[in-house]
Amino acid sequence: MPSDVATYYDRLGRWNRLARAIGYGGGSPTLTVHRALVDPAAAGRPTYTRLHDILDAQLPPTHEPRVLDAGCGLGGTMLALAQARDARCVGITLSASQAAAANAAAARMGIADRVHAEVGSYDAPPAGPFDVIVAIESLAHSHDPSRSVAALIPRLASGGYVVVVDDMPEPSAESSADLRRFKAGWQCPVLWPASAYRGAFARHGLALVRDLDLTGSCVPRSMRRIAQLMWLNRLAHLAPFPALRQVMDSHAGGLALERLIRRGDVRYRLLIAQKA
Repeated sequence: MPSDVATYYDRLGRWNRLARAIGYGGGSPTLTVHRALVDPAAAGRPTYTRLHDILDAQLPPTHEPRVLDAGCGLGGTMLALAQARDARCVGITLSASQAAAANAAAARMGIADRVHAEVGSYDAPPAGPFDVIVAIESLAHSHDPSRSVAALIPRLASGGYVVVVDDMPEPSAESSADLRRFKAGWQCPVLWPASAYRGAFARHGLALVRDLDLTGSCVPRSMRRIAQLMWLNRLAHLAPFPALRQVMDSHAGGLALERLIRRGDVRYRLLIAQKA
């Protein structure tokens, strides 16, 4: 993956730190950069930690698993697995600032001996072996998902699990301008449908053990509100600052994704496959 993905996340991180002062900032306070989902434990309010609860519930029992977080972001998933499963986690990210944030959080929690993030690519992952490999909203950034999956699977221990959570397009999205806008804004050159992941797992001898559609737990805004925010986004994009324009491209991509989800053109799915 190119270094522009690291620049993309670094710029988003700086923006979110500034935006938090006015009530924005995504899941950064919970050390996540993934989707907020409707959370029954929060009276139905969307939370960024709900996905971790779902992951723990859906992942088959493991004892002190060795975990690779392939695209760990700020480390929230590793920290959650370390607490819920007594896991020993290694995370890789292209962003040095994300790795530093994850390691600082692990140190604050007193689990730096079990959770560590490093700068690296999932196309050249650590040797392993790992009992669980997690890729949450990360393989969407791969220029060649087939190559990325092929690099990760050999690092999986016998009987181990690979977990993929991502936005996966339906056939109806193929010619959509919103899909193009989403992929461009979120640095997603190739976006695999669920069928491509299932096929790749089968080719590598993995058995699919979970296939969960989480789209119903996503909370996209109304089409009217999305249109209003798109208009404001276009105005902000006129500013002569490349970094701000990239952030606005990301926001426009996110708004396009909300429309895709509302129309049923993209599904947010969790897949778990087991190595023989």
